[in-house]
Amino acid sequence: MKKYKYLKKLLCLTAAFILTVSAVGCEEKDTESNTSALTSSPANSEHTDALDPENIDFNTESGTAVKAEELEIKKGKANGVDVSKWQGKIDWAKVKKSGIDFAIIRIGFRGENGVIYKDDCADYNIQQADKAGVLVGVYFFSTATTAAEAFEEAEWTVSAVAGYPISYPVVYDCEGFKNSESRMYGIPNAQRTDNALAFLRYVEQNGYEGMLYSAKSELDNSLYWDTPRIENSYSVWVARYPDVPYPQTATPDYGGKYDMWQYTDKGTVSGISGNADMSVSYFTRQKKAAKNPDARPKEAKAPTVSDNIYTAVSDKVTAKIETNLRDAATTKSNIVGTLKNGEFLKRTATGSNGWSKLELNGKTVYAITSYLTTDKSYKPTENSSASDGFSPADGEVTAKSETNLRAEPNTNSEIVATIKNGEFVTRIGVSPIGWTKVTYNGRTAYAKTSLLTTEVNSTSSKSESVSDGFSPASGRVTAKTETNLRTAPSTQNSEVVYTLKKGEFAELIGKHSNGWAKLTFNGQTVYAVSSYLLLEVDYNSQNEAAN
Repeated sequence: MKKYKYLKKLLCLTAAFILTVSAVGCEEKDTESNTSALTSSPANSEHTDALDPENIDFNTESGTAVKAEELEIKKGKANGVDVSKWQGKIDWAKVKKSGIDFAIIRIGFRGENGVIYKDDCADYNIQQADKAGVLVGVYFFSTATTAAEAFEEAEWTVSAVAGYPISYPVVYDCEGFKNSESRMYGIPNAQRTDNALAFLRYVEQNGYEGMLYSAKSELDNSLYWDTPRIENSYSVWVARYPDVPYPQTATPDYGGKYDMWQYTDKGTVSGISGNADMSVSYFTRQKKAAKNPDARPKEAKAPTVSDNIYTAVSDKVTAKIETNLRDAATTKSNIVGTLKNGEFLKRTATGSNGWSKLELNGKTVYAITSYLTTDKSYKPTENSSASDGFSPADGEVTAKSETNLRAEPNTNSEIVATIKNGEFVTRIGVSPIGWTKVTYNGRTAYAKTSLLTTEVNSTSSKSESVSDGFSPASGRVTAKTETNLRTAPSTQNSEVVYTLKKGEFAELIGKHSNGWAKLTFNGQTVYAVSSYLLLEVDYNSQNEAAN
């Protein structure tokens, strides 16, 4: 989960068990969901691995080895693992015997093509874990770009687990958004948080416990999430790998709220091949009944493996950017070296699983094919590594009327300066989600693209804040209960864009004496009745008082 597993689902053609060169697959018995989203099947899942958002091989942390059998059982805590198809066939009886109390099992993911897929081994893992007495929770790996997509993912997940006893949380997992190839690339914190809240809210409304999974480095100081908005309402599962792992280190060095801690990705658990993610929950649960026992899928077959996914080649490759060389075609395997741009290795095969076989010191190693090139003259650009989502741009821009320049491309970051029409800054990048990167007084800053122009205002481009009667305002607001966001400040001649609920936030940009507020929501200017809105500071105060 944290380490972006990338193996191969394949057709169940052979029972040969060749771990270091094989790919894993489970036969699906039920592939249809109650939503319109597509799901994977044995016939097409072989082609979905390149779309799997957990296929990115970059590590921000590396855990320390921990053996499950050596963990102590502590009152009020439970020991757990998280798994997906990338672990292959798991012997859940051995997992239980090793001291594991619960498992968070990947139920599905949204591919990079926007389609929702079921994890090929989800049913098998849930059924066998339950049979062995391991309590089950699930995670959905999201690539949602909007709250509507996240809501769809939640609907799909709730439908997929309805027939199972889900005793641990239903987790929203959103990672890899800093990778330039991700469909989430460049989405601001506020939108990412809105997506998570939409998912978690639906999950809890349907009787499950919602939880967000994220790394400490992404949660700290709301670097990539509006962390308080989440932790004030939902449970958090934080990933942080100390040099001295749990239980010697009792808690992570994270100052926010959390309920579970993933403390290593180098766990050894009997019954699971290779490295395993291991966690401790600071709560325990009893087994719960399925919401709808009649919806339980029929018995799923065990995974099978094969090595017929590789095509022989003979060429020399280098890395586009520095990439890991591993002892098996999965990011759960061990790193045996790295390949830098300008260093070449012989490639002997390419796989339909997205991995290449290379030769290193007489041994076969594996690297992700998309990170490699045969172009001897290839040089990485400034943005070749996981970056901020901005394509190079140039020219001078100014505000259409007046706009803030911020330290980061989100409306929660520090305001560096405010520029007015006629004050120009140099544009150096643009992102597909509506932000422009500029230089201002020697530093990098960001502004909303829709609020910029290359020209000084004419009479046809007067400041909106002046022409429409709205006085400038700022801050984040939510609904007191719920309120409609409209295309115009009128209930008669406007359309409802979205119904904002309490706990969902929009950016306040203007107020009018007629009782309407002007907001931005999902990159669009909308309007709501001011008396139905609550400032974020007042919302937080209410929550603190309630607690």
